[in-house]
This record gives sequence, C-alpha cells and structure tokens, in this order.
Amino acid sequence: MKKELVNKIIKLVSLIIGLFNVLMFHSLRCCWSGISKTLGYEKADTLVEAEFILNLPIIVFVLILLAFIANIVLYKVMKKEKNLWSYIMLGVNLIFLIAIIVIIALGAIDYMYFVIQEFAKVLAISALVFFSIFMIFIYPKTKFADNKVFKYSIFGTILLCAIIVVLNYSINTISYKPVVYAVEDEYQIVFGTSSEALGWVEINGKKYTDTSAGSEKSYTKVHKISVPMEDLENATEYTIYTQRFHYRGPFGAIKDTVISETYSYRGIDFSGGIDYYAISDIHMETNGSVKAANYNSKKDFLVLIGDVISFIETEDDAFYTNKVAHEMTKGSIPVVYARGNHEVKGRYSEEFYKYVGSKNQNFYYSFYFKDSDESIYGLVLDMGEDHDDDWWEYYETAHYDEYREEQALFLESELAKDSSDKYSYQNYKYRMLVTHIPVNYINSRKNHVPIKEKLTGLLNQFNLDISLSGHQHDIWIFEPGVVEPMEKMPYNSNYSSSNHKGMVTDYNFPAFLVSKRGLTQTDSDELTQTTQIGLSVHVNETHQVLAFNNSNGEVLNMVNSFADITYGKEITITRDTKTFSRLTD
Repeated sequence: MKKELVNKIIKLVSLIIGLFNVLMFHSLRCCWSGISKTLGYEKADTLVEAEFILNLPIIVFVLILLAFIANIVLYKVMKKEKNLWSYIMLGVNLIFLIAIIVIIALGAIDYMYFVIQEFAKVLAISALVFFSIFMIFIYPKTKFADNKVFKYSIFGTILLCAIIVVLNYSINTISYKPVVYAVEDEYQIVFGTSSEALGWVEINGKKYTDTSAGSEKSYTKVHKISVPMEDLENATEYTIYTQRFHYRGPFGAIKDTVISETYSYRGIDFSGGIDYYAISDIHMETNGSVKAANYNSKKDFLVLIGDVISFIETEDDAFYTNKVAHEMTKGSIPVVYARGNHEVKGRYSEEFYKYVGSKNQNFYYSFYFKDSDESIYGLVLDMGEDHDDDWWEYYETAHYDEYREEQALFLESELAKDSSDKYSYQNYKYRMLVTHIPVNYINSRKNHVPIKEKLTGLLNQFNLDISLSGHQHDIWIFEPGVVEPMEKMPYNSNYSSSNHKGMVTDYNFPAFLVSKRGLTQTDSDELTQTTQIGLSVHVNETHQVLAFNNSNGEVLNMVNSFADITYGKEITITRDTKTFSRLTD
C-alpha cells in the first residue's frame, strides 16, 4: 500500500511538473529567437544546420507537450505499484524543468514581465479547460453530483466571475493619466480609458477633440488630442474628459455619465534659463527611473529616448510609456519622445504611434519651444532597428533602410527652410537632436555606415548644441574632435564597463549617450537592476551645464569613455564654440 502511494505521488508530481513545463515554455515564446541566437543560429556552417537551430525551440516545445501527454496516459492507465516508466517520465520532466531554469537565468529573466503575464493567461485558460472537462465527464459520476453546497459554490463562483467581467466592461474610468507630447508646433495630449469611449480636452473653456474624417472617435481606449502649443502655454490647467456609450446604434445612442480630471500645467519657464531631463533604456524599471528623473524638480520638459519597454505585445504595454512619462511629469510639462528599437517589436508596435508623440504615423519630426528671449529647435529621428534589414530576427518584415532615407529627405527639407519661415532652425537659439540609436556612433558590426555618414553630414549643418541618444546601455560623452572619425576608437584607461568598440562619424556637435542602469558610469548593471541614470541639462545664454544623476540622487563623476579626460560632476559647454570644461586632459 505504501509503495502504491509513493508511485501515485511520483506520477502526480511528474504530471504537475510536466504541466508547468508546457505552460512556462509556451510563455517563453518571446525568448525563443534568443535561444536560437544563443545556440549559434547565425554561425551555423550549413543552411540545414541553421534551420534546425532556428526551429529547435519549436521542436523542444513539441517534446515537452508529448511528455505531458505521456504523463496523463501514465496517470490514468498505469496502475501497477512498481512502474519504471513513472520514474523515467519524472526524470524527463526534471531535465526539461532544469533547461527552462537555465534559459531564464541566461537572459529570459529580463523578459519575465511579459512571460509571467502570458503564463497567467495560459494557466487561466488551462484551468477553464480542465474545469469544463471535470464538469462534463467526471463530476456527474462523483459524490459531489448530489451535494447542494458544492453545486451552490460552483454556481456562485461562476456568477461572481460573470459579474466581474460585466462590470469591467460596463464601467469606464481614466485608466492611464495624461501625457503632453511636443510634436512640431502642437501638443498631443494622450490618456487612456478602461473601456471604449469618447475622449476630449478643454482648455480655457475651449473643447478639443480627436476626430477621424469629421467624426469624433468614440470606440477607442486611447485618446490622443492635438492642441496648439500657444493655447496650452497660455493656460495654467487643462481638463481631460471621457464618456462611453451604453448603447450605440446606427441612428442613436445612450450615453453614460461624463468623467473628467483636471491637471495643472506650467509648461516651459524661460525666465531662468532652460532646464530639462533626459533618460533612456528604462526597460520597465519604473521605480528607479522615476526616482532619478524626479530628483530634478526644476525640469521644464522631459526627453524620453526610447526603450521604455522591452516590446509591445498588449495594449497595456502600448500605454506603458505613458505610465512612466506621467509619473515623471504629472502631465504638467511637455515630453519629447524618440522611439527605441525594442518598441518596434510586438503585436501592438504597429499601433504604437497612437499612444505617444508621432507625426503621420512616423516617429521622426521637429519640435519648437519659443519665448521672447530664448527658443528651442529640436529634431527627433528614428533609426528603427539596430541590425540590417535582412537580419534573421526580423523575419523579412524590416524596411528601415527606406525609412532612414525618408529621414535624410526630411532633414534636407528642414535645412531648405530660410529665415522667413518661422519654423526654420535658423530662428531658434538652442538646437537639439534626440534619437534612440546614436547617429554619430557606428557599432563594431558596422551597421548602417552609409546612412549614418549621410545623416551626420546633414546634421552638421544645423549647428546643433547637443545630441541625446541611448541604446548602448552605457553613459558615453562624445566630444567633437577627441576621436578620429571612422577609425577604431581607443578607450579611457580608467573606463572598462563597455565592450562596444566601434567608430564615430565625422560629427561636429556635442553628443551624449544616456542609457545606463546603475549607480556610477562604470559599475555592472547586473548588480544594480533597480537603479537608473539620467541627465540634467541647464541652458543659459552662454553655456549649457550637464550633470548625470542616479536613482539615489547622487551626481556622478564623469570621464570621457574614449580618451583620458575627466570632467567631474558637471560638464559646462560654451554655446558658441562648443568647448567642454575639463578637470584633466
């Protein structure tokens, strides 16, 4: 009897592990391509070998699924006290479990935010399937069939779930707070609602709506309302509104109550100079990044330089950037946004332009802030992905070469504007570039060399005061003239955190890479996963002063990554000569 019990326990444990393996490996699908890459897909000697490695995760999933099916068969069919197959299947499942743990430890842990969501979803679906099978095939044959308490409990649970679903559908709330994005000469105010509804903004009694071909959008959860910059800058607050329809027919509708929230707006205060904050490559580390950004309480606007999230699989993922941006700004100052290469990934990435600042469904544009004494002209570029278009991970969907050429034409059109055009760069004193993947840096793979050289040549004509980038997960200072263009870069003897030994283009503007998770310029980001580093910039008539700070509010001592130059805790750059202050040479 004891051996029979042990055998049943082994089979049950094996069954549970087998089910976990199936659900977890399925939930790790976002990392399957990473598994193939780690195993050496791109280094395979033959096409057959490459195809095998590329498809290996699918093959493994099929084997895990077959092992689980075998467990079910064993559990139901094998009744002997001593069953060698039970031990064999337990061993097989344990091997698969260890493999999954190794996969998570080697890199999938960075994507557990998505994996856990998917695991919860498939677990709920599996529970529903098993419950349905139980109620149809097993329940009628059990002693519970005549138990009223059991029946009422099941009925009550189903009824409660149904009520929750109905309430979730029928109750409308402002689920994602507003963010004010700066695009050209307008502000795009974006907020989200829990159900499909109308959304609009009022400023000083004037109503602004989100329309499509003359009709106000009423069946959407994302609300993106454009308002002229001048209208919001002349106000001290704005109010967002939403209203859903209980019923919407072809000739009429029944509306719900109107919901509204009012937010203060202070915009850009040019009186004491310009202050702004830049941060990149948050990758869902919300707490540390928000703490870092909020240490600068004086900031007039926020610059988000992409990869706020690792990929965009659901609508909540699409709203994630707004969640972070609102926590950093409270909807009271503008946000300049540049799309990251991770934000082109996932099912909702194609719709992402609706959720953040964009222009004509693209992520490159200019923006302008102006006052009587000071003015800002900005360019936002989007390099797309960081490999060439034929890179295997893009499964023949990437057309970024054409997209980048479009942006070269865009820069040419901006340069062609003369001073009679009020939106010409020539009419603005402070000029900046924001792009997730740096234009002036070429990685060791030498991706996009011709277009980066072309874009650099165009950007050099704008007399830029600063370029802000991310992507490399590092803190780099690019001082013009320090490194020989298109030659392999040397490294500062005291700087060892980076392995990106690439080249720089022949750029003439100060450039800063702001994309490190950590506490210092050189520490290991693996040890500081909950901290983030950002950049504060103060601009006055003659200088711009830059300082990097971490999530603890500490200002970092900075060095040039590519030369034996120490800057200290502040870097002062003269605006006319682009000269950097230094502690040592």
